[in-house]
Amino acid sequence: MNSTVNSNVADSSAREFHCKIADPDVFCGGGSVAAIAAAGAAATALLVMRLNVKRRSNAARRAEILNAITATEAAIEDFHAAADTDIAILNELLIAHRSARSDGNQAGYLSALTRAAESPLDMADNIATLLDTIATQLPISTRFTVSDLGAAAVLAEGACRAALLTAEVNIALLEEAGGADADVVERLKQRRTQAGATVVKRSAMIEGVTRAAMLTSPVDKDQA
Repeated sequence: MNSTVNSNVADSSAREFHCKIADPDVFCGGGSVAAIAAAGAAATALLVMRLNVKRRSNAARRAEILNAITATEAAIEDFHAAADTDIAILNELLIAHRSARSDGNQAGYLSALTRAAESPLDMADNIATLLDTIATQLPISTRFTVSDLGAAAVLAEGACRAALLTAEVNIALLEEAGGADADVVERLKQRRTQAGATVVKRSAMIEGVTRAAMLTSPVDKDQA
């Protein structure tokens, strides 16, 4: 039985990855899917940034846009890595769970559960940072490209909500396992709540600005 994905997620085709996700013999959970969705959101925003940096009207902000491009390129790689990390952590968790049932190694199981909760929370924090970067592009994008920023924000929010649901499940399992540090559990809960509120607020702002820009912005002829 193949218990793990044998190659880096980023090196798989979309079809291959989706087949692995749907395979009961492959330990590949929702966190990895959320990470790839977040990478797609970042790539969508990156397209707009690369168009923005070429426009004559944005010449004065070229350095700022280039910084956003660099940050977003790095974010995509981080999300790709997060997909692989999530798969590895899930595998470790399953092994630790079996060990706890067979030899009573509860400490190892609690540690694995904590990592399984922290990984999607880290992803959510990175998504919040991505949304901040996307927001910088709203005032300097054209009516024809700003919709991609809104789409990127909504995709990122969906990825974040999926990641946080994964975190929530693992936090609940940690709390129910017995022997878990109550302070650690509370810290994880607070991180989950704060990350969710932050990402939803930022995404809503970007979507709102996007809709307003699409409806009211004059046609921008400066596409060079």
